[in-house]
Amino acid sequence: MLSTETIEIVKSTVPLLEEHGQAITSHFYEKLFSENPDLKNVFNQVNQTRGEQPRALADAVLAYAQNIDNLSVLLPAVERIAHKHASLGIQANQYPIVGNNLLAAIQTVLDLPDDHPALTAWGEAYNILADIFIHAEETIYAVNEQASGGWRGFREFTVDKIVTETPEVKSFYLKPSDKGAIPAFKGGQFVGLKANPSASEFDEIRQYSLSDESGKDYLRITTKEEVEGLVSNHLHQSNEGTTVFLQAPTGVFTANSNAKKHVLIAGGVGITPIIGMMYEQLQQGINPKDILFIQCSRNQEHQILKDELNSRNETSAFHFKTCFDEGSEGDHQGYLNADVLQQWLADAGFSADGSTDVYFCGPTPFMSALNKQAQSLGFSDENIHYEVFGPTAEL
Repeated sequence: MLSTETIEIVKSTVPLLEEHGQAITSHFYEKLFSENPDLKNVFNQVNQTRGEQPRALADAVLAYAQNIDNLSVLLPAVERIAHKHASLGIQANQYPIVGNNLLAAIQTVLDLPDDHPALTAWGEAYNILADIFIHAEETIYAVNEQASGGWRGFREFTVDKIVTETPEVKSFYLKPSDKGAIPAFKGGQFVGLKANPSASEFDEIRQYSLSDESGKDYLRITTKEEVEGLVSNHLHQSNEGTTVFLQAPTGVFTANSNAKKHVLIAGGVGITPIIGMMYEQLQQGINPKDILFIQCSRNQEHQILKDELNSRNETSAFHFKTCFDEGSEGDHQGYLNADVLQQWLADAGFSADGSTDVYFCGPTPFMSALNKQAQSLGFSDENIHYEVFGPTAEL
């Protein structure tokens, strides 16, 4: 437990973190990689270049300082980050390295003497937070290892089949190279995939949502070939027989078992966790009429997993609506808006009465707009769920 004095000192640094937070985290990563270049095999260097990871860490450090006297507020964020860390294979012995470099960055950017009370307080606060993450991540590793067909660490998988879904998107069917079993997973979860693209001198780890239902002899990921995507380009240029390494399925963007109705909204390649959640609900015997699935795409040519969704809709008869930015083939032309969403909810017999949960995934502007729309229609934060691809962030 932190002393009252330590808590007060950490909270007193909030104004400085608000002003200098990203400068601190940017300096931190520069120092960390300079002294520990092997960690470039763990951290996404593209996110470093874009400044996304330093920004996310700055926000997390600030949130920790603001809530240091009420850490329960941060538990959902800690859980999300712990699952992301598990997909990267973060180990307990890496936390002291990170802590030392973070304190050094705080000292340098804020120009503090060695014996400044803020450094002592932040050292104590960091160690408490590190212990929380180490425990949470070890729990995830142990659960994944003990599951039937489960494992700990990276396991080799072979690309068994590649299917082109749209001009930019392919599905990859991955089977264990050891021919062993695969554990059950929850719809919406992801795997950490490690590859060594020719365009990078380091291992590259990315998170990809599982886009099929649990219980098969393969894991499927469906990826878009991004312009700056080292791993997505590597995958799209690979052939059947290529090997990759996976962490066991993890993640907390999953369906609320207490909700009676589910609204699933996918934007572009954000369909990957969303379709997995729908498959799980159908597997569990949820009435298809209690599922409203909305797919938003650029146009019909870019509608991911179109044939599969139409086929499943014919057999399961869930509510299925499509939005196309271009073309009139869908149920709505243009961006999804609150009026259209409200009408589709009403047509399906859904309402924001606390019994219906809304889930969405896609580009950040798409999700920000949807978050506001759902709130304007009366959905509470407890009934709204989303997944951000990339560093953990709030909408």
